[in-house]
Amino acid sequence: MAATIVFIHGRGQEGKDPEALRSEWCTALAAGLGVPRLAMPCVLPYYGNVLHRVTAHAAKESELVELPADGGEEMPFHPFLPEDVGELERLLLADLAATTGGVQPELAGISDLLSWTLARRLLTWVSKNTSVDKEIIKVFLQDVAVYLSHGRKPVLDEVRRLLPASGDLVLVSHSLGTVVARDLLVDETVRRRVVFWVTAGSPLGLPTIQRNLLAKGTRHPGVRWLTTYDVNDIVALGHPLESGWGTPLSQIEVENRDTPHAIDRYLRHRTVAGPIGNACA
Repeated sequence: MAATIVFIHGRGQEGKDPEALRSEWCTALAAGLGVPRLAMPCVLPYYGNVLHRVTAHAAKESELVELPADGGEEMPFHPFLPEDVGELERLLLADLAATTGGVQPELAGISDLLSWTLARRLLTWVSKNTSVDKEIIKVFLQDVAVYLSHGRKPVLDEVRRLLPASGDLVLVSHSLGTVVARDLLVDETVRRRVVFWVTAGSPLGLPTIQRNLLAKGTRHPGVRWLTTYDVNDIVALGHPLESGWGTPLSQIEVENRDTPHAIDRYLRHRTVAGPIGNACA
C-alpha cells in the first residue's frame, strides 16, 4: 500500500479553501514528477484559520501597550500582541541578520539588548540586504512568534485530527509548516509512521526556533529527511542544515527565480519531487 503524502502548509493561509490549497500542492508535485496527476493519496491538514484565531485571541487578551507619543522608533512591530510575542520577534530578527552576515557594529548585540529601536534599524538593514520588503519580514516574524508562544497546541491538535488514521506517511512541509512538522515528529505514534520528511524553505536553521521547539535544539527526529532551499529565500537563510542537525539528511539547493520562497516552485524541481515519489512507492 502506497504511503499517504501529508502536505503541511506554512503561514499566511488563513481564509483559504483547504481543498484548493491541496490541489495547488498536488499540481506542483505532479509537474515535478512529470505526470499529469498524482497517483498516490494526498492530504493537507489545514490549520490556517486556527493560527489566525490564536493571533486574534492573543491580541484581545493582551494588555494595551503604552505607545510613544511621538511615534518614535521604540514602537513594537505589532503593539496589539503580547510582549512574549514581541520578544520572540526581536530574537528571530537577530537570527535573520546573523545569517545574512555583515551586520553593522552598532546593530550587533540586539538579541541581548532587545530594544525596539535597534530592532527597527535592524529590520531596515535586513530588508535592504535581502531585497525583501519590511512588511513581509514582519508578518513572518509575527506568525512564527505566535505559533511558538501561543499557537503550538491548537495547531498541532488540528493537524493530528486531520491525519490519516493508519498507514505510512510522507511529510512534505513548507516554511512555518516545517516547524509544525518537527514538533509533530515528537509524537511517537506519528513519528513511527513517517517514512520520509521533506522541508522546503525552512527556518529550522534559526537558533531561536531551535531553542523553542518541543524537542529543543537540533535533535534529529530519526527519520529520512530531505531539506531544500533557495539561497535567496529569506526564510531558509539558516541553510545548509547538516552541520547542526546531523544525518540522515539530504540537502538540495534549488533556484526558484523571482519567487524564491514559493512552495509550487520548490515542488516543481525534479530533484525535490523525485525522492517524494520514490518514498511513496
